[in-house]
Amino acid sequence: EITRQPVVDTQYAENDQLVDDDNRQQKLSELQEFQDELETTTALINEREEAIRRLETDMVTVNEMFREIGAMVYEQGDMIDNIEANVEVAHQRVEEGTAEVVKASQYQNKYRKKVFILLGIVTIAAVVIGLVIYLSTKGKK
Repeated sequence: EITRQPVVDTQYAENDQLVDDDNRQQKLSELQEFQDELETTTALINEREEAIRRLETDMVTVNEMFREIGAMVYEQGDMIDNIEANVEVAHQRVEEGTAEVVKASQYQNKYRKKVFILLGIVTIAAVVIGLVIYLSTKGKK
């Protein structure tokens, strides 16, 4: 019986080990790259999430500002309505005042006319009385 001993090619075993080492190195390298990409992606997601939170906060702030502006516009609308009503009342009173001034001017003109007529009558009466007195005293002398 001849037993054959397996011939182990040491070079083949070393090549196998080198290939396995290369495969492991390549897989480790790929795993490291994947882990780096994962960390980068996680960092980007965290940044985006923070940006979204800031945007949400800003939107809430803008919403509050619009509410405040709406309230101010509403309040100022009431003030503008009051101002408009006051302007209308003032306009009406100015027109009434103008009419009163015109009436007063007419009354004053009538009053002056009457005063001048009365002064004319008094003057004529004084002249007539003066002439009567003068003529009656002249005739007695």
